[in-house]
Amino acid sequence: MKRLLIAVALLALAVPFATARVVSLGEPTEGFLPASPCPGKDLEGTENDTSCVSPYEVTGYQDTAENTKSNPYLIRRDGKITAFTVKLGKVTSGDPSAQKEFFDGRFDAPAAVQISIVRRGKKRSRRNDHRVVAESGIFPVDDYFGSSPTFVLDKPLNVKRGNIVALTIPTWAPVLATRQPRTDFWRSSRPKGDCGSEVRNAPSSVQERKDLTTWGCNYRTERLLYTATYVPENRPTKPLAPSDAQSSATASGNRTRELGSLGGGAPAPLR
Repeated sequence: MKRLLIAVALLALAVPFATARVVSLGEPTEGFLPASPCPGKDLEGTENDTSCVSPYEVTGYQDTAENTKSNPYLIRRDGKITAFTVKLGKVTSGDPSAQKEFFDGRFDAPAAVQISIVRRGKKRSRRNDHRVVAESGIFPVDDYFGSSPTFVLDKPLNVKRGNIVALTIPTWAPVLATRQPRTDFWRSSRPKGDCGSEVRNAPSSVQERKDLTTWGCNYRTERLLYTATYVPENRPTKPLAPSDAQSSATASGNRTRELGSLGGGAPAPLR
């Protein structure tokens, strides 16, 4: 004899789920990240002159940028960083005067990047103080010039609300867009007064884990070209009380129906 089971159709819709969505920090709300000027143009004397520019030996993050949400790399909920992507300029190479050979020789190492998690001072007087609380391994990028490689972390980095996801360039890497809107600027770990210029390079200021540094150099009209894959923690939820479940089912127009089989599922009582 066939058993008939009574269930409420779609009752599961009345029960909230604990979900988390994957977020790409730093991703433009429209379009794509701007491009690095590398390899640049040799058009001396015209207003279209551009040159290949590469950040070097520094830790930094984009504070504001056109076409992104405010504080694009700020963590708003505990979670994990699982990967990051950099958009690399296409540098020239193949002879001693080429850009790749110049930068490799200048910094005595090939291009590389890593992700750093920093905690910023909370008091107004300490807002420029930053401590590195976690960092990824170092990833060489020599094989990826002119593309946007994604590096998946073997061990995701835990992040807390209020942390900031920064990019560290231990040597050099063409991951900077210039001639951006004046509202665009990034903060760096360089000390105030040693920000560098066209004729004088700034000192190395790579910040390592547990280091506490006062960041003193901001660079306007520039954009660091990276995004970070962030997975926030699930928000805990509470089961509905039987009376609430019934009310929700009634309000949504659910009706009981007879089911000859529930497959692999088992019906639960309404009360």
